[in-house]
Amino acid sequence: MQLEICASTPVDVALALEAGADRVELCAHWECGGLTPTSAMVRASSVLDIPVRALIRPRAGHVVYNSSERNLIISEGLDCLEAGAEKIVVGGLTEDGELDLELLESLEKEIGTEFLVWHRALDISFDPITSAEELLNAGIQEVLTSGAEPVAVLGLDLMRELSEMGLHVIAGGGVRPEDVVKLGEAGVQTVHASCRVKTFLNDSETTELFDLSTNPVDYSKVEELAKAVQNWNLDDEE
Repeated sequence: MQLEICASTPVDVALALEAGADRVELCAHWECGGLTPTSAMVRASSVLDIPVRALIRPRAGHVVYNSSERNLIISEGLDCLEAGAEKIVVGGLTEDGELDLELLESLEKEIGTEFLVWHRALDISFDPITSAEELLNAGIQEVLTSGAEPVAVLGLDLMRELSEMGLHVIAGGGVRPEDVVKLGEAGVQTVHASCRVKTFLNDSETTELFDLSTNPVDYSKVEELAKAVQNWNLDDEE
């Protein structure tokens, strides 16, 4: 099992590395669920000694994209890969909740499925198993999922099924150290977590003009989760 940390700055990436993470998923605007990071952010993070994946999400909100947004997703994905990301994390649905095959085909043609991870759009699809079969048929091997539940530890049944289908399951969504064993037993191969802590400037939460809070990655939270993953790996070898 590996540990992937959701990072938003090079400092987040460095902390994740030092605390024992295996890789990071880089995103901007974590507070809204994450948006595509800039190429400069990817470059600054990729020089550190840890694999970097980039979330590709051109705006906040739903994941039903129009043709302009699909084109932007392709461009952002190519930019992030050129800047040093090893893979991109992306996804989309139709208005009916089915896999966005038009987006998938464009990604396959312009980027290549070996560089793609399908994100939690799978969790809100009308039929996650059918969507997963379509991803496998397209050559995508990895999915980030909470098992279609609010938190990953409640989605064990779906994650087990996805794993048995042959997908590399990355479990994300409120993952805690005490969840690692159950997730591992369900076939999860990577756990994904934010490990954030809310901080304030000069003990002030807001002003009349701005929210002064930030949400950096917390070293101790990553370290605790890394130890739980390490213990699982040791027990799994016995």
